[in-house]
Amino acid sequence: MMNIKQIKNWLLLTILFSLEAQAGNSRNRTDLGGPTEYHSPNMYNTGSQIERIQQAINEARGTTGRVVIPPIDATTGRKVWLIDRAILLPSDMELVLNNCTIKLSDQCRDNFIRSGNTGLGIAEVRPLKNITIRGVGHVLLEGADNPRSTGDHNKTLSTEPNGNYNLSYGSDAGKVGENQMGGWRNHAIILAHVDRFEISGLTLKDYHAHGIVLERAQNGKISDITFNVRQAVNVHGTERQILNQDGLGVRFGCKNIIIDRCQGRSGDDFINIGLTDTNVDAGQENVNVVSGSIHRGKIDDITNIYLQNWQDFYSISHRAIRIMPIGNLRINNVFIENMTINKLSNQGLVIEHAKNVMGLFVRNVVSQHMVVSKGITHASFRDILRVGTGHAIDVQPSETVTIDHVITIPN
Repeated sequence: MMNIKQIKNWLLLTILFSLEAQAGNSRNRTDLGGPTEYHSPNMYNTGSQIERIQQAINEARGTTGRVVIPPIDATTGRKVWLIDRAILLPSDMELVLNNCTIKLSDQCRDNFIRSGNTGLGIAEVRPLKNITIRGVGHVLLEGADNPRSTGDHNKTLSTEPNGNYNLSYGSDAGKVGENQMGGWRNHAIILAHVDRFEISGLTLKDYHAHGIVLERAQNGKISDITFNVRQAVNVHGTERQILNQDGLGVRFGCKNIIIDRCQGRSGDDFINIGLTDTNVDAGQENVNVVSGSIHRGKIDDITNIYLQNWQDFYSISHRAIRIMPIGNLRINNVFIENMTINKLSNQGLVIEHAKNVMGLFVRNVVSQHMVVSKGITHASFRDILRVGTGHAIDVQPSETVTIDHVITIPN
């Protein structure tokens, strides 16, 4: 029988082999790290910026399979790509963001980027494969100056939300014909039902709800991502409250995913693994995931998630790392290692509904907060350092729960 280290190495090799097989299709590589042939929105001189970006993607589909967005829009001379709706990605597509800034316009009530199999009214989400979103150099994705909508599906839009934690800012508040709740359209990047993917090299700033959301995605890697939010937006000189600015969301059905080298600050949880079944189908508006929040059984359990090498990250108001298998959801094999949680984080590593977690492996974590995992039955905690006072972890050791070199040191 393989030990824990052997199991982890085997799972990592499985994921990396899948990713390398995807990358192996590239040829004639350039300094951008990909094929010399690609499409660009600068190849077209008519239409809005988002129309030309989407035209490049549509024409690259089945041909080059690669789109590069450059630093400057040659048609307008602008140094910012101001988009009114989400960039939609099909299968077998590499989107390279080359030292560019993409910003949501004040007319946009949509994501920055979304897998093209999802959207309002799409009840049947068809699987996609081989999607890469890669930043080269300094790449910034920034929210709108005056966003139409912010917050998740539980938040009501308001132009005066401050101090009420059921409200989040949105210029659509009170407008007839506009949805008065938040939801998945406020997230920055969504990949749903995608097999084999990569997201890397991005800074996400002042987005409108969650930063990166994975739904029923598998065999992928996220790396070198910086989150920069502050739970507010300055609209015409006045600070307005924005809620639910999580960093990453790993939702129903995600499997075999590496998340490496993340940093920065989130408003809500920096990462949240899990989801609540709210019995809402795919394609609906008032829901936090576009592929639907109905747990379909074992196929929607979350398995083999690796969080590694995160430094200087924190949540302003919630948890740095939250694992929450609520209801019938089960989470199997989460590996958390080489983490330094910034002292500004409101909370550290928190596992809720721990009886629904089978296989939690935590190693080399430095935090000023207690690791909380009440009721965990199959887990390992090694080399955990709490800086400050009090116990380092709230975990009950047993035959299936190992605690080794877990200590507290004073500031």
